Amino acid sequence: MAKKNALGKGLGAIFTDLVDDASGKPMFSVCGIEELSPNRFQPRKVFDGDEEKSLVASIKKNGIIQPIIVRKSNSGYEIIAGERRWRAAQAAGMKDVPIIIREAEDIDIAEISLIENIQREELNPVEEAEAYQTLVGKFKLSQEEISSRVGKDRTTIANFMRLLRLPPEAKEALARKTISTGHGRSLLSLDSKDKQITTLKEILRKKLSVRETERLVKRLSTPEGKKKKQQKSSSLLDIEERLARKFMTKVNIRQSKRGGTLEIRFLSNEDLDRLLNIIIKE
Repeated sequence: MAKKNALGKGLGAIFTDLVDDASGKPMFSVCGIEELSPNRFQPRKVFDGDEEKSLVASIKKNGIIQPIIVRKSNSGYEIIAGERRWRAAQAAGMKDVPIIIREAEDIDIAEISLIENIQREELNPVEEAEAYQTLVGKFKLSQEEISSRVGKDRTTIANFMRLLRLPPEAKEALARKTISTGHGRSLLSLDSKDKQITTLKEILRKKLSVRETERLVKRLSTPEGKKKKQQKSSSLLDIEERLARKFMTKVNIRQSKRGGTLEIRFLSNEDLDRLLNIIIKE
């Protein structure tokens, strides 16, 4: 399977057993376009209209140059890679399409679809997060295993998956790309869905940058009473910041004459399991 440099290669280099035969020459077939069905694990839900129109025009003029990779199914063939070409071929009025038939397990299809879309930067943040969640939930892969397979840092994958905890309004804004993942991570620092939604509306209304959003969230997270308390030392704040980066959640340290307390916030049972895995492994 793909290693850390997976995204630096084409799909043919990553999944040679699916793309090429033993001789190194692709074996093409032709099938009726109605025999194909979409990839069940296709992470992409939104297809850009202008981009699709351009592809349709190209196929009308030149046909499909790169065959669609498929596997056999009960009703025909299921697409492994090339769903955009299949959709465009339908719009272009084609009756037959070139295919390469390969054997593949469900996890292979899910992985190929994710990597193909990441390479082309076609997924919005929510689609990418949901794809990672599929690999974790359905195929029981750890974040470390996903990191190795798709060529992204484990912390990056964890941050994407955390976005799924946002309220629907925020996830919709991420999908439309009216806010960025930076905005989304800032919203996660707020301790209630109502605060997250209210802050989201202000971000959209004022067109706040990520840095401006971080400052707003910090103000909202600091009760008026706490502002009057003694300020923490710079060294203690630095420790809190380092721990927050490590655990990817809010950390609070309180010192007293006889010791102190260390608080690590979690938002769900799943989040608690994630933190326990980090702490116990250490």
